[in-house]
Amino acid sequence: MKEYFEKLKGVLGNKVKDFGVDGTEYSVLLVDKKLLKTAAEIIRQDFDVLFMLAVADYKPKFELNYVFSSYDKPDTIVIRTYITDRDYSIDTLTEVFDSANWEEREAYDLFGIKFNKHPDLRRILLPEDWPGHPLRKDFVVTDEVRNWTGLDLKF
Repeated sequence: MKEYFEKLKGVLGNKVKDFGVDGTEYSVLLVDKKLLKTAAEIIRQDFDVLFMLAVADYKPKFELNYVFSSYDKPDTIVIRTYITDRDYSIDTLTEVFDSANWEEREAYDLFGIKFNKHPDLRRILLPEDWPGHPLRKDFVVTDEVRNWTGLDLKF
């Protein structure tokens, strides 16, 4: 598993940090979000699919975890990077992994993260006129939201 980190480190230098191994999953921290596409291109040599994009809101920043897997081997690699809520945008990975399309649309819909140069960045789960992004910590449940859902939301 260490060879994946060494490949990334060889190109990205100190902008990538060893984060750890858990079974067949290897995690690295990408310090500079501008290098995400370069990291994905390196990962694409050994991994077939962007399996998942998980986002966590840690005000004042978002943590993005890109999980890549392979059809031929049990290995998984996770690239973790952070974006600030001042510029909550990052370059798309759709040119490298087709599956990024849906994952990035979901992150946009629920967290409001903008993916630069995404071919079809629009809501995927909620209607286009939904007010705000419901998984952000600063999302306020208004009467409009309560009425739209038809639920008695108590948070």
